[in-house]
Order: sequence, then structure tokens, then C-alpha cells
Amino acid sequence: MKHVTRGLMSAVLTTALAFPAVAQDSIKMGALSTLEGAFTVLGEDSMRGVKLALQEFGYMAGGKKIELITGSSDASPDSAIRATRKLVEQDGVQVLVGPLSGSEGLAVKDYAKTQPTVTFLNGSSAAQDTTLRDPAENFFRFSTEGAQWMAGLGEYIYNEKGYRTLAVVAED
Repeated sequence: MKHVTRGLMSAVLTTALAFPAVAQDSIKMGALSTLEGAFTVLGEDSMRGVKLALQEFGYMAGGKKIELITGSSDASPDSAIRATRKLVEQDGVQVLVGPLSGSEGLAVKDYAKTQPTVTFLNGSSAAQDTTLRDPAENFFRFSTEGAQWMAGLGEYIYNEKGYRTLAVVAED
């Protein structure tokens, strides 16, 4: 959790310092989480993680107070975009953390291209294309993507262990 906390706070601080001409005492930060549907429990955990990270730093970054505004999706791209648009266009967030799923991440990445003054921090979306192909300059990933989880494992098992047949059991 420490590396996520540091990454989150570094990104918020970077955003705070990137716009010095805007004299503000606070930074509006949006947290997009899956709080509806089958993945609600995961979304609740991620929201607790965001709040814990902010509490650790007293809701401050770069001498500015962080105002947290939350948004909810149901893990679908349409729902994620509706929540993201509200957070950015109505609530005026300057930094947005989220979403959960791969398809949501791709949709938010595409939306990020239309909002160059907002910093988007990928939540746990593991879709490769959120950052690998046609990236948005203001959409960042601090975690691995889906293919990286197994990077090197196949080569190791084949070359070092000599396995020629293997079954992998994992969640989607």
C-alpha cells in the first residue's frame, strides 16, 4: 500500500505544482470506484484505500488541502464515462483516480484526451491499451497491466523448470 500511497500523493502534488498560475488553496480530487453491481465489494475496498492514503497525508499535498469527490460506476464503460464526466465537468476535479475494470479504463483514457488540464491516474484497470497503444498524455499508470502479471513466468517455467505442459487457473 505504501507504493500506491506515494504514487497517488506524488501525482496529486505534481498536479498541484503544474498549475501555479491558478491561485487555489485546495485541489479537487475525484475517485471513481465501482460501487454498483457485481464488483461493489472491490469498489468499496478501493475507496477505503483512497481515503486511507489521503488520511495518511492529512488530506494535504504541496501545501494545499485535497477535497475528495467520489464517483460511482457499475464496471461498464458507459457508467464509468458518465461518472467521470460528472466529476470533471460538473464537480471540477483536477485529478481523477480510477477506474476498476479494463473496459472502463479504456473509455476513461479516451475521455482523458478531451480534458488535457485534468490528470487521470489509472486505478486498477489492467487493459494493456490504456497506456500501451495510443496513450493519453494525461493518463498515468502506476501498476502493472494484465500481460505483465505473467511476464517472464512462461520462459522461466519452460527453460528453468523444464515444464512442457501447464494449466493456469486465474480470475478474469
